[in-house]
Amino acid sequence: MPSILLLLLLAFLLVQPCISHLSQSSNNFTDQSALIAFKSKITFAPNDTAFTAAGNWSTTTNFCEWFGVSCSRRRQRFTALNLSYVGLHGTISPLISNLSFLVSLDLSNNSFYGFLPHEISRLHRLRVLTLQFNLLEGSIPPTIHNCQKLEYLSLRNNKLSGGIPKELGMLPMLRELHLHSNSLIGAIPWSLGNMSSLKILNLQFNNLTGTFPRDIFNLSFITVIAITKNHISGTLPMNLCKHCPNLQRLYISFNEFSGKLPSQFNHCREILLLSLSLNKFSGNIPKGLGSLEKLEFITLSINNLTGNIPPIISNLSMLQEFNIDYNNIEGSIPSDLWRLPNLTVLGAYENDLTGTIPQNIFNITSLKKLHLAANSFSGDLPLDTRISCPNLEILALFSNKFSGRIPSYLSNCSNLIEVDFSRNFLSGPIPISLGNLKFIKILRLAYNQLTGEPGDQEHSFLTSLASGRFLEEITTSLNPLNISIPDAIENLSDSLQYIFADECQIKGQIPMGIGSLKNLNLLDLWGNSLTGKIPSTFVGLESLQRLYLDENKIEGFIPKQLC
Repeated sequence: MPSILLLLLLAFLLVQPCISHLSQSSNNFTDQSALIAFKSKITFAPNDTAFTAAGNWSTTTNFCEWFGVSCSRRRQRFTALNLSYVGLHGTISPLISNLSFLVSLDLSNNSFYGFLPHEISRLHRLRVLTLQFNLLEGSIPPTIHNCQKLEYLSLRNNKLSGGIPKELGMLPMLRELHLHSNSLIGAIPWSLGNMSSLKILNLQFNNLTGTFPRDIFNLSFITVIAITKNHISGTLPMNLCKHCPNLQRLYISFNEFSGKLPSQFNHCREILLLSLSLNKFSGNIPKGLGSLEKLEFITLSINNLTGNIPPIISNLSMLQEFNIDYNNIEGSIPSDLWRLPNLTVLGAYENDLTGTIPQNIFNITSLKKLHLAANSFSGDLPLDTRISCPNLEILALFSNKFSGRIPSYLSNCSNLIEVDFSRNFLSGPIPISLGNLKFIKILRLAYNQLTGEPGDQEHSFLTSLASGRFLEEITTSLNPLNISIPDAIENLSDSLQYIFADECQIKGQIPMGIGSLKNLNLLDLWGNSLTGKIPSTFVGLESLQRLYLDENKIEGFIPKQLC
């Protein structure tokens, strides 16, 4: 009897490796068949990729060596597929669910279309699902919650529709959810507030409605909440970060939030960005913002905010952008704002701000955009010639009550691209030194009391500006310039597109060189004192769409080619 048992044991040991090999071969065949089925749904693949190379994705080679495929070392089972940025077209085969050991699937930045197969929910080991930047349509399968190990889900930038399945809230390990830039509708499920591991929630650029689930602000690991450009309503917690102390970025612009802004930021030690524009917030800008030591970006534009700019904002040493455009903010600009060493953008367009502009603001060397238009600022602009503002690109002060002269130091701001002083009470000559602004594209000085430099017209500000190569628009309407148009205007033949110079007391003849402005779209010289004939070179104004020459003393005919 013992000898029989010994023989049986030896027989089992001899047969067992064969059984194991047969099992492994069967599993490998299942993986290979699923991948071949996946490939069969590809309708187009660029010829210059490894995916289409000879022998690749062929049964004649080991599938673990195929392009984009990764396998486990021990079992040689298929664990990951990365075909991102390959340029593939086609649908996703439902047989992909047979890849039972699949951990990561990345098909991003291709042109996969059709529905997202619900069979994906059978991939119980799946941790990463990245299908962004494709053409997928239909709804998100609710059964995807069966992928209980899922940590990263990105379906952004597709054509998905329908609602966000409430079942997504049943994914306990999900850390990042990216669904933005689709056509999703309906409310944000309250169940998302149960995702205790969630760090990033990105639902921007959809058509979502309803009230924002407050429980999402109770997720202790959440760092990013992004729902920009939806139709979400609700209010923000007064103590914003009490239960989400790791919050870094809050994007809720272009929605329908209302009520007052949070008054307490005691627990917001990590906040870097607050994007709250285009909502219905009311009340004052809270002083508590001054405690956000890491804050780099805040936009409160297009709300119903009132009150003053809290001086404590000057304590935010990391602040780069501060936007409060289109509100009802009153008072003056805090004089200590110049202490913000990293400030690049200061926007306060269309408010009720008054007083003068603190001279030190122009000493913020990092400043790139200063937009204080459509307020009630008054007084002279700072005239200190030591001001340099080396990085300033946009200076918009139009529709205020500024008086005095245009500062000559503007020529020190060598990177200026756009200057708009229109609709103020500025007077005196326009500085010839503006010609030193080599990168200037837009210069708007309309509706002031500005004049040309007295004396030699060949050395006017227009002549100096003609030395640049990028000037696209010059607007001087309704200023008593009392100058002539210099021949040097032809030097702007490649760039100049718009000339608004109506009612400027411009005299003399229109120079022949104006016909060199091949990109000129609009020429408005209405209501001046021009004489002579319309230049025959007008025929060269091949891009001209609008021409205003009435109320002058010129004669002749407009070339037929322009009509």
